[in-house]
Amino acid sequence: MNAAAAARASIIRTSMVPIPAGFAYSNDVESTRPPAQGMQGRDAGPRMRAAENPSDQVSHEERQRVIQVLDYLEYKARCDYERQQQQQQQQQQRPEQKSGFYTAGPNDSFDSLNKPPPDVVVEVDSSSRGRVVRMFTIFPYRDMSWVVNFGFVTGSIVFVVNAVLGVLPVIDPALAFPTLTTVALPATILIGAFFFLVSGCLGFVAAFNANRGTVEVPIKGAMSGGANYRPALIGSESWVWFPSGPEFAKIAQTFPFQAGVFQLTGGMILSISAFAGIPGLLNPEENQALFQGLVFLPQVIGGSMFVFANIVLTIFVQDRWYKPKPSCADWQGGFWNAVGSTGFAITGVLLLMGDTTGAAWTSLYGSVAFLMGSVIQLYALMEFHPTPWAA
Repeated sequence: MNAAAAARASIIRTSMVPIPAGFAYSNDVESTRPPAQGMQGRDAGPRMRAAENPSDQVSHEERQRVIQVLDYLEYKARCDYERQQQQQQQQQQRPEQKSGFYTAGPNDSFDSLNKPPPDVVVEVDSSSRGRVVRMFTIFPYRDMSWVVNFGFVTGSIVFVVNAVLGVLPVIDPALAFPTLTTVALPATILIGAFFFLVSGCLGFVAAFNANRGTVEVPIKGAMSGGANYRPALIGSESWVWFPSGPEFAKIAQTFPFQAGVFQLTGGMILSISAFAGIPGLLNPEENQALFQGLVFLPQVIGGSMFVFANIVLTIFVQDRWYKPKPSCADWQGGFWNAVGSTGFAITGVLLLMGDTTGAAWTSLYGSVAFLMGSVIQLYALMEFHPTPWAA
């Protein structure tokens, strides 16, 4: 599972207001105001709220694009503090209202629709059809989370091809071709392991930028009004390849990062199996124990680490650790990745036991399940790419 994508999605869903694509605040001079019908409370973008609160309006001539690089967590904390100060002042002046232009009801809580407008909005499109279409039409290659997901999807496809080739002799020995065991199987394992290893390393970098990004704000409301959030893109001002020491210490304490490190370690161990299995490198007849220790055993260890990491990430996206969330695409992606990882681990166990037939079928189910999980994660990621803003 893409740990960085899970962390970023959690930040967005818990700290920002999702609005339909096209309703986000824009500071472009050529932009026009979107229709305000049918939008209320949290559904309204900052520009539409400005129409309800003339004192915060920015005229068409004064509207400019101001890009500010930020650590989102620090920015959010500062915004929360400023909003609390504003609430206290306005409550002293008008006790019957909470703040801003939302009228407080008798049973309103701090999390009600009548709360003050949020500081940051983010464009999303959660429609299933839209996300499926964008999977094949929008390629946000500047978003490292997408690059990581794409790498896992590609590696999973290669592993499925490897598993299909592996079951051919089991179905019918006549289907085996001369270079099956000497070229096709080792090559596909090596290519798949390469994609998994590279994706894991890039996911490590993506985790450093999960809470980074830029906000576009009107020039008059630089750090207090509504702002449109964009996650950090590769090569952008907010992007870092390695964070500072204090920032790294914060990131290292998060569950997604720790699970990502655990999964990357498992990927490295699996790579040992792929490289050691290159024909001619080790001779199982001369030293069977060494061959099993470098080819089969790493599959058991690496696959088990993948299982653990994906279970942790699956629990992370749940509202309660004991309550599954099958309606969530992120949860489904982590679940199927965990199922697929069990296939990798069990394949190694069966090979150690000499059961090549069972290992072939287990490898097939594991590869297919992991591919399903990777595709579902790519589908989930496209919720935050309603437009080609990162392509």
